[in-house]
Order: sequence, then C-alpha cells, then structure tokens
Amino acid sequence: MLLKKPIASVILVLAVLIFGGIALERLYIELMPDIDRPTLLVRTDYSGAPASEVEFRITEQLEGMLSGVRGVQQIESLSRQGQSLIFLTFEWGFDMDIAFLNVREKLDQARYLLPNQADRPQLVYSSASDEPIATIALQLANVSNQEFSNRLSLKRWADQVFTRRLEQQEGIAQALLVGEVQPEVQIRFNPRFIDRYGLSLSQIQQAVSDANIFSSTGELRDGWYRYALKIESRIESLDDLRKTPIISLASGRVLLLEELAEVRMAEADPTSFALLDGEEVLNVLVKKEYGSNTVEVFETLQNVLTEIRDQNPDILIEVIQEDASYIENSISNLLQTLLIGGVLAFLVLFLFLDDARSPFTIGISIPVSIFLTFVVMFLFDIQLNIISLSGLTLGIGLLLDNAIVVLENINRYRQKGLDRFEAAREGTKEISLAVTASTFTTISVFLPLIFLGGFEGAFFRDLAATLSFSLIASLLVALFILPVFVAQISKDAKSKGVLSTVSEGLDKVVMAYERNLSRVIQKPLLIIVFALILLSGAAFAFMTTEKAVLPPDEPAKVDYLVSMPGNTALRSAKQASADITGILQSRTDQPNILSLGGYTDNTNLKPITNEGLNRFTISIPVSGFEEAEEVDRIMNGIAQSYSNWNFEKLEDDAVGAVGIGRDAPVQFSVVGTDREFSVRVADAFNEFVNRNYRETQLDLKYPQRIQAYQLQFKTQELLSYELTEAEVIRYLESLTRGSFITDWNRQDEQISIRLIGERKTNLDPREITVDVRDKIIPLTAVAEIARIDEAEQIERIRQSPILTYNSDLTFMDWWWDGGELQQLVNRFMQQSGHEIQIRGSALQVISLLKELGWLLMISVLLIYLILAIQYENLKYPFIIILAIPFAWIGSVFALYIGGISLNALSFMGILILTGIAVNDSILKVDFMRRYFDETGNLDEAIKQAGINRFRPVVMTSMTTILALIPMLVPFGDGYVLRQSLAVALMGGMVTSTFLTLYLIPLVFKWTNGGDSK
Repeated sequence: MLLKKPIASVILVLAVLIFGGIALERLYIELMPDIDRPTLLVRTDYSGAPASEVEFRITEQLEGMLSGVRGVQQIESLSRQGQSLIFLTFEWGFDMDIAFLNVREKLDQARYLLPNQADRPQLVYSSASDEPIATIALQLANVSNQEFSNRLSLKRWADQVFTRRLEQQEGIAQALLVGEVQPEVQIRFNPRFIDRYGLSLSQIQQAVSDANIFSSTGELRDGWYRYALKIESRIESLDDLRKTPIISLASGRVLLLEELAEVRMAEADPTSFALLDGEEVLNVLVKKEYGSNTVEVFETLQNVLTEIRDQNPDILIEVIQEDASYIENSISNLLQTLLIGGVLAFLVLFLFLDDARSPFTIGISIPVSIFLTFVVMFLFDIQLNIISLSGLTLGIGLLLDNAIVVLENINRYRQKGLDRFEAAREGTKEISLAVTASTFTTISVFLPLIFLGGFEGAFFRDLAATLSFSLIASLLVALFILPVFVAQISKDAKSKGVLSTVSEGLDKVVMAYERNLSRVIQKPLLIIVFALILLSGAAFAFMTTEKAVLPPDEPAKVDYLVSMPGNTALRSAKQASADITGILQSRTDQPNILSLGGYTDNTNLKPITNEGLNRFTISIPVSGFEEAEEVDRIMNGIAQSYSNWNFEKLEDDAVGAVGIGRDAPVQFSVVGTDREFSVRVADAFNEFVNRNYRETQLDLKYPQRIQAYQLQFKTQELLSYELTEAEVIRYLESLTRGSFITDWNRQDEQISIRLIGERKTNLDPREITVDVRDKIIPLTAVAEIARIDEAEQIERIRQSPILTYNSDLTFMDWWWDGGELQQLVNRFMQQSGHEIQIRGSALQVISLLKELGWLLMISVLLIYLILAIQYENLKYPFIIILAIPFAWIGSVFALYIGGISLNALSFMGILILTGIAVNDSILKVDFMRRYFDETGNLDEAIKQAGINRFRPVVMTSMTTILALIPMLVPFGDGYVLRQSLAVALMGGMVTSTFLTLYLIPLVFKWTNGGDSK
C-alpha cells in the first residue's frame, strides 16, 4: 500500500517520533509499578487497655461484623496495649472504593458494640503513593532544641507556615509532622483546697467546660432582618482560664480556679520522637499526589525549600532521606542501557548485511517502535518505571528481528533477479505469515497474566504492555515501512569493500554449519546425549538455585527495628535510641543517622505494625554491601549487650507488602483461645518435631510481655465511704495521664485542657490514697489490686486466636522437606487433637513460583494453539515449541553460574524467553515446511533451510543478546533488578539458538521421514 509512497512513509515516521517525544516528556516516573494491594486497615484506639481487654472488647466485636463484608478473603488482627489493628484482605481486582464504603458502613453499625472509652474506629487505605518521597529535618539554629518553649515555637511555625507552604505546591499532597511537641493546659489541683470548699473534681471539670462553650443558639428577627446568635468561649488566654469562676461562696465572694489549682502550659505525653545523629529534630514526611511524577515533585520541593531557607535563616532545614535521586538514577541508567543496547544491536547488522545502507533501513525500526510505544504508554496511563522500561530494554534486540527477517527475504528475491520494488513486494508477502506468527507467539506469553491476576499480574503488567506494544510496532514497521525504505534506498549491486569481505567470511561459516548439520543428522547420538546432559544439569541447578520474590538491591541504608520491654515509656525509648546512635557514630563515619519512635504515620499501612511507645527504628545511610555488613556487625554486638531488647533488621519491601509483621521462612501457629495452654501445646509439638525430624528451635513471634495492675472495686466499701466508682476512676485519671476536660481552640491550634492531681515520682496503686470529701482513703480499702503479666501483642487470623512461633527452618529446608513436615504436623494434630497451622515467607515464595510455573505452562500451550491455527497443522507447532525447554535450560544455568536467585524478575525473563525462543524455530520450520511441500525432497529442504535461514537466525539472536549486554554491567542504582532479567534471557537465547540450529532440523527429519519422496 505504501510501497510507492515514500513521502507518506517518511511523514508517518516523523509524526511518530514527534508525538513519541511529547509523550515521553509527560510520562510520570516511579521506581516500581504502583501496586495497590487490596488491603484495608481498621485501627481502633482504646487508651490504657491491655491487649487481652482490647482483643475481647474491640477486636472480636469488629471481626464479627466485618467478616460479612463482600469480597473479604482474609481477616488478620493484632491486639496490643491501647490499640486494635484489623487487616482486611480483599480479592485482587476488587473495587477498593466500594470495599471502603462497605467497611465504613459496617463500622458505623458496630460502634454501639464498643466501649464508650474507645475511640471511633479509623479506616485506613494506602497505596504506593502514600509512601513519603522525602523526609525533612527541622531544627532551630543557635538555640537549644530540648527546651519546651523552643520546640513549641518550632512546631507552631512548621504547622502553620512550613507544611502549608509545602502543601500549596503542585504535586505535594500532604506534609506530616513527626516528633512534634504537643502542648496542653494542665490544671494541677491540690486535693486539700478542694476539700476545704467541699468541692468535687466533677464540679471543677464542669465549670471549666462551661467556660469553653462554642454554640449557635439560633436567630433573632427584627422586622425585615435576622441576626445569628453565637455564643463565644470566655477563655481567650491562660489568664482567662485562671479567672474562671467555680462557685459562689456564702460570703458572696466568687471562688476562682487559680485559688484551687496551678494553671500552666506544658508538654503533653509525647506519642512520637525523631532524632538525627542523636539530636532532637522535628521531622516532616512529604507525600505526593496520586499519579504525580516523583522526580518533578522533588524538584519542586527543593525549589520551595531554597526559598524558605532564605526567608528563615534562623531555622535549619535539611532533606535527610528522599527517593527521587534513586529513581532518577535508576531510570537514567536504564535509558543509557537502552541506548547502548540499541547501538550494539545496530552495529551487528553491519557484519551480516552486504551494503552499508541496509543497516540504516533496519535501524529505523528501533526509534520508531520505541517512540510509538511511548505514545501508547501515555494513552493507557502506564508509568515510566524500572519494570516498564526493562520491557523496552529487553525488547531492543527483538525490535530488529522482524525487520532483519523481512530484509533477508527481500534480498533473497533480489538475488533471483527481481527489481527492487518487486522484490520488496514478494519478499514481504512471503515472510509476513512467519514474522506475524513469531511476533504474536512472543506476545501471547503475557496473556495468562490477565487471567492469573494477583501480584504477578499487577507487578508485570507494565512490562508486558510495553514489550507487547513495541513488538507490534516493530511488526508494523517491518511489514509496511521497511519495504518502502529498502526499495528507495538500497543499491542495485553489492558493494565491494570491507562489508563484502565480512559477508564472504560469513558465507564460509554458513557452509561450515551446513556440513556440521549433515554430520549431526547422520550421527545424531552425540547431540542427543549432549542435550540430555544439559537437561539433567539444568534440573540440578534449578533445585539448588536460591529462590526469592525479588533480588536484593545494593543497599543505600540499613534499617533496624528495636523493641524494648512492653512497659517501656517513650522517653526511655528515645534515650536508648540516642545511646545506640552514639555507639554507631563512634564506630562508623556515617552522618544523618535517623531514629523514629512511637506512632509516626497513621495514614500508611506499611510501618504501622512496627510502631509502639516501646519501639523505634534506626536508619543508617550506607554505600554498598560492605558498609551494610559493617553496620550489621556493630548492631549484632549492640544486640548482645542488650539481650532483653529485640533487634530486627528491616528488609526493604519493594512491592509494598502490608500485613502483620514480617514472617520467618517457616512458622507454626497454635490455634486456641487459651494461650497459656497453647504454649504447652507448642512445647509438645517442638519435642515431637525434634524426635521425628531433626532438632528445630521454635521462638515466639511476639515474645514481649507487659506488667499491668488489675483493679476490682469493693462495692460495700465504696458505699460505706459514700464514694462512686466514677469518682475514684476520675481521681485516678488525674493522678496518671490527667482527666480530660475539653479542647481549647486557640487561633489555628487545638489544645487539650486536663485536670491533674499531685503526681509522685513513682506511682504504685497499692500506695495511692484517694483524697476526697475531707477523707484520705487508701485505694486498697475500696479495691482489690493484683499485678498481672500478659502478652504485649495478641494475634488472630480468620477470627481464631493463635500463638505463632518462628522456626529456624530455612527456605531450602521447606523446599526439600516441606511434604515431610506437613505430614508431621498432620500426625501431631491427629494424636493430640490440637490444630497447628503452617505459614511463613517460604510458603509465600513457593506459592508465587508455582503461580509463575503455571503461567509458563499456559504460555507454552497458547503458543502451540496459535501456531496450530496459523499452520492448520498439529505436527509443525510441536516441532517449533521444542526450542522452549532448551531455552529454559540456558536460563537456569546462567542464573546458577551468576549466583542470581530465581525470583519474580528472572522468572519474567524466562517468560519473555518462552515467546522469543520459538522465533528462530519458526523461521527454520517454516522454510523447511514450504520447501518440502514444494519439492518433496526432505534432505534438500533441511539443507536449504540451513543455508538460507542461518544468517537471519544468528543475526536476530546476536542483536537480542548484544542489546542485553549493557544490562549486565553492575553500575548505577537498580542494576541488580535489570541483571536478573537480562541473565535469564541471555542464557536462554544462547542455548536455544544453538540447539535450534541442530536439534530442530533433526526432529523435522524424524517426523517427516515417512513422507519423503
């Protein structure tokens, strides 16, 4: 159609390049695909309640209501002191907006089931875009950052100026403060003064609350006009609060609050802290808007930070962590890899083509296909991330394959004497079926991703889309644009020079291959034995190669979670964090060691299970594996010094997994409501495993315990002292955290007002006296006090209480002995009658590998079906797909030799290879089939296929392999990710090409031997 319209063809190419460039500028950049895991979190605070009370009164009630929500696959929960966390996992692909509304409706219905003291359940749903893109540290210059007044002024500036300025910028959604000081108004009363005037605490609370009323009582009408009636608070300052009247005395004098109590502004009990190199700082977590470009947002952030620094020289502003540089470097490195790979693949063409113009006619396929892919990515809202860009980089050599095959066939017709236009028409027409088949077989391997869904489908959708779009684009270029360029640009005669000399050398290689192929066909035993040896070695390599979800990237920081005993206060955790930071600083030269403790980010699912008043994370910047190992050694030494603290290294989860804690490779969970009895069951199970399997260590997943006081009121004694339970509870609250009265709205700030009694340094309930109504009553006189010990955190799965133990079994233990261990568990359950569940990360990885294995099998089946439909034959497609297992052999060997794990990325390389491996086989079989059908001479068909298809087979393989070489070079950020893809693909290409050249003709001869004339 376009063969005699060169101007139209050139304009189409220019249009694609122009619009592709525009689309590339507008694509937003991320490190990984935005995988929105179908998980919701229901978070309910029940301040001061122990874990057992939270489980009974909060978690169980909510689980019963939420289990009926449509689409819920699994419910997991964690009850801990003062907080209930319930994770709802939905089916992949479920509309999470609908899920959110359904869960919110159930929570509204369940509110009346919860205690009055419990806060309203909070529903949290977060995606990858909710991860902070930058962490900023704020400090006051030249003054102490420890003083309350200084910290308060910094917090107010950050809250009212800094965060608002950031959130006004395009692309920035939220700026959260971590470690900020929270002011509160403390009314410190003296019980003797209150008793002197015959007052109760409830009277004081009511008087203060009445003075802080905001109300709209309606309207006043005056003829044609109406006026709103608004009652304002009488409290405008602390002096107003001090002058609050409490009662009128018999003498007529009004008793003021300041006569009964001291009123002052003080720091509330902190809920979080942030330390930078051991010094207290105010942290700001910056989050971007959904769909915005991380790199562009960070550039905007840097510009506005520069302006704020200039305007506020007395405040130190430092970006201590950010993702944009890593993302930008990773994407930049991949783009360089893409460019270098394209150049290498282009240079290979000069070795195989006779004249210097032909490579340029083929080379147009690369930029046109890639830029057309950018247009489609923009239209379908696909990110530019490592995975999608890897799809383009992997396909850079493939983009030339169709063009190479078409050009080779056109040149073959020209050698028969046809003119340029006729050769272009006939050569393209003859080979169009084969190149279309090879393209769609490559693309077909991604179709099962649509049906499987889940993590695999979500994670690799971008890669599949970009590679598929680019291959379809290359097919269109090869069939419609390339023939035009060949007809217009190519010479009528072969060139004489270096390229001609190279071509003659390749002709000698082709003749040598033809002779070797004849010997193999005559004596096939050697090649068969060689193939079987490779197959056996690949099976061994597959079984022994390390398995993982994703390859470990070169670390830029090392994170540790430190859990102190359950009763540890946040201030003690802060001091411990500063001490550990000091040790790290004395033994390393790393700056910007960041510590975060308490509850830092309640809008993000990922870190929430690591948070607590007795926990903190330490983040140490490193450069490479050596520094990370040095930090690990230091932290292990610190852990030995503090044996009653739990130190856990946090692995960077690139896929954004959320859930209850981090799983050991193999875990055993004992199901039962009586957890004390479950401990005995676990001990019996451990002994059973030791006797019947091998010595195995089981450790509690949540070993921390807390001490608590349990009070039970004595009803008769309360009546004899004329007290009520509410009065005693209110008095005890005032002695501990303070009895909340009301919130005071001061300008843009909301400040709590609390009634606080005379606090002692150490509070022991058995030594507390209740000073009310002119009486000093020991608390032990009106309540029975017992000290109890219980778990800090309690876990439930599928509405069943469980006690989980981490084992010392490794992934490979489960890989080899998983069946035996499952049988042991079944035997123990039959003998004891107690349920044991097996879970852990090893099971998740194996489940993922099984899913990917099924994906490969379905892909092979799809390839066979497509080929059978195109050839209307069942035999030839079977011969073609024989190249696939031999491609897998090369991939497994390459991973084993390179020391690279079999992970989701390497598996994706193998999946892509599955579609590519058959391309060379299609070229060989298609030629042999047509020649054999025309002449009936089987030996000659095999010989001519070797002579005519050797060059395109080797050329397409070499362009693919050479284009992948830059992905192997260990430079820059993110190289580990691209290595896994490239190694698997390159190894398979080598073996599949070699075996295709020899085994496929041999099998073709065996299957068609009876039909030969």
